[in-house]
Amino acid sequence: MKIWYQSGASIGFDPMFSEYEATLKSYLSNVARPGTEVSVHGVELCSPNVDIYMTAGLLQDHQILENLLRAQREGYDAFCVGCMLDPAFYAIREVTDIPVCSMSEASMLLACLLAPNFSLLCHNKALLRRVIELVKRYGLQDRFIECDTFQISLTDVQRAFKVPQIFLEPAREVAREAAKKGVCMFVNCCGCLNMIMAKHNIRQIEGIPVLEGGAALIKITEMLVDLKNMGIHRSRLGLYTAIPKEELAALLKLYGVKEGAYLNV
Repeated sequence: MKIWYQSGASIGFDPMFSEYEATLKSYLSNVARPGTEVSVHGVELCSPNVDIYMTAGLLQDHQILENLLRAQREGYDAFCVGCMLDPAFYAIREVTDIPVCSMSEASMLLACLLAPNFSLLCHNKALLRRVIELVKRYGLQDRFIECDTFQISLTDVQRAFKVPQIFLEPAREVAREAAKKGVCMFVNCCGCLNMIMAKHNIRQIEGIPVLEGGAALIKITEMLVDLKNMGIHRSRLGLYTAIPKEELAALLKLYGVKEGAYLNV
């Protein structure tokens, strides 16, 4: 089984993410079961404000779509998006028949299997607001407890790979308040935080378990491939309706999406 793991960060392009990239590749290779190959990819262009402004995310989404088309052309069995904003969520389900999986949806649904409720562990307020909107999109409000966030920069997040106390100390304050509200599990709001905690084997904060979204994403993606091989496919109704190949080819040509040239229509 070949899985394309698509990060929302510029790993492979921006040296700021080198520690994240190395940790991610090593960890996911250990998480995947024997026989599963996970290929990690980043996006060439990534605004430092992509987790704050929806405009930045919109402009970045086309790179996710291009890489999905490339993954399909190169024979990957599945495509997963390792970004808690679940970029291009509906678009990537319109244009391919291979299983696709998004980190935020996968993490939240798994948290509902593992705990009676969950909250979000987040490093800035703008990102928290956006992920809470995803909670609503996925219809999980009744299982969700909203808590406060701590505030550290993206640069500090990268520094925390070597010095995890940079985020652990402020995160503990959030966790203490969450415990008073009865929170039973945290879902990380950042792929980088997932890998920092995995690298340092941090599984709970102030007694509250923290779900590691990278592992959740890979294991659920493997399951989706298994289900497809059994004949259980993603629905093609409603918002997951497939776009006809001829129309897709015309759209990609119109907007200059480079991978469109490889569509077999």
